[in-house]
Amino acid sequence: MSCTSRFALAAAVAGTLIAGYAGAQYKTVRVTTGLSRPLWVGAPPGDTRLFVVEQTTADVRILKNGVLQATPFIDLTSKVNTGGNERGLLGFAFSPNYATDGYFFVQYTAGALPGTSIVERYQVSTNPDVANAASGQIVLSQPQPFENHNGGNLVFGPDGYLYLGYGDGGSQNDPSCNGQKGSTWLGKMLRIDVSSLPYTIPPTNPWAAAGDGVLDEIWAFGLRNPWRYTFDDATGDLYIGDVGQNTIEEIDVQPAGAGGRNYGWKVMEGNNCFSTTGCTVAPPACGSPVYTAPIQSYTHTAGCSVTGGVVYRGCAIPALDGTYFYADYCSNSIWSLKWNGAGGFTNFTNQTATLAPGGGLSIATITSFGVDGFGELYLCDRGAAGTGELFKIVPTATPTDCDGNSHSDACEIGVAPHKDLDLNGQLDLCQGLSADKGSVSESAGGVQQLSIHMGAAMAGKLYLTLTSGSGSAPGLVVDGVPVPLNLDSLVLTSLSMANSLPWLQSLGFLDGAGRGLTNFTIPAASTGLAGANVAHATIAFDLGLGAVVGATNHVTLSIVP
Repeated sequence: MSCTSRFALAAAVAGTLIAGYAGAQYKTVRVTTGLSRPLWVGAPPGDTRLFVVEQTTADVRILKNGVLQATPFIDLTSKVNTGGNERGLLGFAFSPNYATDGYFFVQYTAGALPGTSIVERYQVSTNPDVANAASGQIVLSQPQPFENHNGGNLVFGPDGYLYLGYGDGGSQNDPSCNGQKGSTWLGKMLRIDVSSLPYTIPPTNPWAAAGDGVLDEIWAFGLRNPWRYTFDDATGDLYIGDVGQNTIEEIDVQPAGAGGRNYGWKVMEGNNCFSTTGCTVAPPACGSPVYTAPIQSYTHTAGCSVTGGVVYRGCAIPALDGTYFYADYCSNSIWSLKWNGAGGFTNFTNQTATLAPGGGLSIATITSFGVDGFGELYLCDRGAAGTGELFKIVPTATPTDCDGNSHSDACEIGVAPHKDLDLNGQLDLCQGLSADKGSVSESAGGVQQLSIHMGAAMAGKLYLTLTSGSGSAPGLVVDGVPVPLNLDSLVLTSLSMANSLPWLQSLGFLDGAGRGLTNFTIPAASTGLAGANVAHATIAFDLGLGAVVGATNHVTLSIVP
């Protein structure tokens, strides 16, 4: 996911928290269990849900308000062949424009062994928790010579292009020298433009020119089985965990935009010379400067299969900003480091004990790291069928979470400022009135949806949403109830024109939970409104008492050209 802009919005919030979290301690908590071999977790930016890929059920599950939903987001069982330990539903990525186009991409293995790797695009349905299973459109496919080393990860870069990492085709020792062969996608990182289908080749791909003997999709050479790679949301650098053969596991880093690299396999395993057997065209010799060395590697005394991770750019634990977490699937070890921007790293830390959840729980068989819609970090524990778990790294100090969605209120506001339109540092959602946006264009038109949530004590009360053009302070007092709006002609107009444009659904009755909805609507091609700033608040009226008995906070709207 490409999130630089949203973390820029959160920078001020994070800055205010650093003092409180200086030297912060952190831990893991289990957020759900009962998963079938989870191996990917993530969410669109600002989304409070979590999406989890299950390898062997070929389901994508949703964790919503802490509850694992019974209905999958999408079930691909009929298409996916999960035979063999490394096959199944392996990758998932939201379109960079998911909020508007609703597209997402999956990668899975299909057909009889050894099978074919398929990348397919789908679209969400009118129900945001369920995909349109009939919308699938194949992007590309890659026949596999063996059943292992399928790679399978899908990640959108900060450039908006889709990056696909393929393993070398499997078996062992890369018998066909695919990692160094320009005529196959196997053993490579690909980069393609999927803004429309069929996909196209980005013109800046390193081998996009005709006649160079290298497939145009190829972005980088020399990978054995890139098991999880990710971009640093702040810098655009690409971190790759590449699983080794007999001796070495490695972490490779590609600086932002630096395509055309060769990470060495199979000529090299980590920094060691390996083999050129099966290479019909002699590749550069071991140790050649053509090869990009890993920034970190470890031998099989410390594990046997690296799980590439994530650079933390969340809000809740500022002391970890810029820290890369990764793990080993076999030893269950978790490490972190900070890349130094050159060939090395600092702050190497064994995090295994620190992140042990305790309470009789443990983290094992780590298949993936991921981040939620606010940049907070999760780990997938594969487990056996139906016993997979999801853990989250959290600060030991419990942050304010007034809406109980497991996300810090301050971080939610940092990512989505429209959640605090009265600028008091608290979620509007917990004060009675919230909005889905803070501005509307007069030329394009639009709707600011105002959600009213005054609590069960106000159930059945008459509500009225009012609007002021002169601000919220000092406000009014009506029947002894403070209302955060200044009295002006617009307030009187919103009163007399309730349920008429632009105040649609501004007058009604709150439901059994004290909820209601107002749609403040600016028609397209409006004129004379640009530059106006208004404030809304909702009052509750008890018909039996004949009096106002409650009022919400205020939220604002800026009308832009």
